[in-house]
Formats: sequence, structure tokens, C-alpha cells
Amino acid sequence: HGFRRLRIRWERRDDIHEAFLSLATCLITYRHVRRLC
Repeated sequence: HGFRRLRIRWERRDDIHEAFLSLATCLITYRHVRRLC
């Protein structure tokens, strides 16, 4: 899905948007580490 929700900021609240950013960062890092191992 390419983190479609983060491309355009749909969330009005900053804390919810930051939570989605953190989640996306964790998922990207996890996928990268999994590929390396």
C-alpha cells in the first residue's frame, strides 16, 4: 500500500499523525532488517 495514509496528511490531530509516522518507521526498519538476516 506504500503508506498511502502518510503521503497526504488526512489526520487533523498531530499526535495521531505522529503515531502513524512512528509505525511506518518501525515497519520499514523491520522489513529492512529481515531482508538482511
